[in-house]
Amino acid sequence: VCGVPPNGALWEVQGNCSMNLGGTCVTSDVYNQRKYDISVSCTITALSAGTMYAPSFDTDWYDDKLTVLGLTYSGTVGPSGVALAVGDALSWTSRYTGTIRPGWMLCLVVTTTPVPSTTTPAPATTTTPMPTTTTATTTSVTTTTATTTPEPTATTPVPPKTTITAAPTTTTA
Repeated sequence: VCGVPPNGALWEVQGNCSMNLGGTCVTSDVYNQRKYDISVSCTITALSAGTMYAPSFDTDWYDDKLTVLGLTYSGTVGPSGVALAVGDALSWTSRYTGTIRPGWMLCLVVTTTPVPSTTTPAPATTTTPMPTTTTATTTSVTTTTATTTPEPTATTPVPPKTTITAAPTTTTA
């Protein structure tokens, strides 16, 4: 399922985190106050499919961790361009005493899948008449008849009459 839930929130938050900007972003507890609480945690679940990014991310190295799809982030490099499906969960834990960091903000850009069209427009067609060509063909047959008669002798029989016919010729005008 893609799109925005009816209440507009893109996240479900359980624990010490907050939703901001109409539910499109979530933040660590007391975000941007330069000191977040000790031993806090939260679980955040995506209610829509989309791409998550961190416009702000500054936590204590090693002790404070954000885990997204099995990857752990801490320090100043947060998740960017992470594809989330509906139901993907993130977790946040803060363990260090007296952390003087602003925390983090995560936002989700909803992925929408276009609905395929059920009708396909017919392609435009243009009919162009084919040029016509007229070719005249004349066939003629020439027949040549030759008769040979040898001188009759006592030992030479008289051959029958022979007719020679030439092959047909074709003329194109």
